[in-house]
Order: sequence, then structure tokens, then C-alpha cells
Amino acid sequence: MQASASQDKNRRKPGHNEGTHHPDYENITLAFRNKEELKLHQSAPKKQAQVRPLSDTPQIPPWLHRTIMILYILLALIFSFCIILSTLVLVKNSEMSRELWSLRAELLNVSSLVLQCQDQQNNHWKAVQTGIQEAKSNIATVSSKVQSGNDKLKTVSADITDIKKTLQELEKKALARKPGLGRCIGVEFQT
Repeated sequence: MQASASQDKNRRKPGHNEGTHHPDYENITLAFRNKEELKLHQSAPKKQAQVRPLSDTPQIPPWLHRTIMILYILLALIFSFCIILSTLVLVKNSEMSRELWSLRAELLNVSSLVLQCQDQQNNHWKAVQTGIQEAKSNIATVSSKVQSGNDKLKTVSADITDIKKTLQELEKKALARKPGLGRCIGVEFQT
């Protein structure tokens, strides 16, 4: 068989040098009865060679492409939903910001009104305290005047009693000098 293989090697066309680059390559040909079998046999390995690379790579089922497409669509929908949600959050944030600014302005107005009311209350309280102090000083002045009036009244009653005594003594002296004179005048003193 080796002898026939080496003869076939020499019979080949000069342009067909497949094995020249490979040292282990040996051109082996099989003996066929007719040329049609040879052609069918030669075409079969080519088909197998073409089919083998397809069988070497894993075949992807058709539903996988649809599933991946659906996942991409879902991802796009989720992304658009996130964008819409972010936009809504920004709009609400700006609305709340405006409301907070208006609330802040109202609080500033209320706090300034409260400060004004406190100032007025402090002013009124100071006026009341001043009035109370003035009333206390007036009461003290009046009580000292009443006290001095009472003291004067005590001295006046003592003076009145002194005057009465003096008048009685004078009456007695006058009666002692002229006994009828006191009755004529009609003055009668009571003790």
C-alpha cells in the first residue's frame, strides 16, 4: 500500500502541493471502482467539513433572541420610567421649594408681628409699672399728709380743750367781778 501511495503521489498534478509544507502529510488515495464513487466520496468529506464547524459552535435557540429583545425592551421601559420618576421628583421638589419659601416669608412676617406685640406689651408693662410707682408715691404722700393732719387734729383738740379751759376761767373771773353781767349777755358756757 505504501508503494501505491508513493506512486500516486508522483502522479498528481504539479500545481497541487498540499503536503509540501507538512512533513507528516502523506497523500493516501483509496481505490474506487468507478469515478462516480470517487466523486461522491470526495464531495462527502467537503460537506462534512462544512457541517462540522456548524456543529462545533453551539446553536442558539430562536426563543433566546426573542427573550433578549424583550429584556432590552423592559430595560428601556424601566429606564424611561426612572427618567419620568426623576422628572416628577424634580417638579415636586421645585413646588415644595416654592411653598417653603412662601412659608418662610409668612413665618418672618409672623415673627416680626410677635416682636412688635412683645415690644408693645413691654411698653405697656413699663407704663403700668410707672403708674404703680406714681400711685405708690401719691399714696405715701397722702398718707403722710393724713398722718400730719391727724397729728394736727390731736394738737387742735388739745388746743380746743385749752381754749375751753381758758374761756371758763375768764368767765369765772368776769362773773366774780360783776355778778349780773353774764346773765345779761346771755352767754353760757358749758364744760
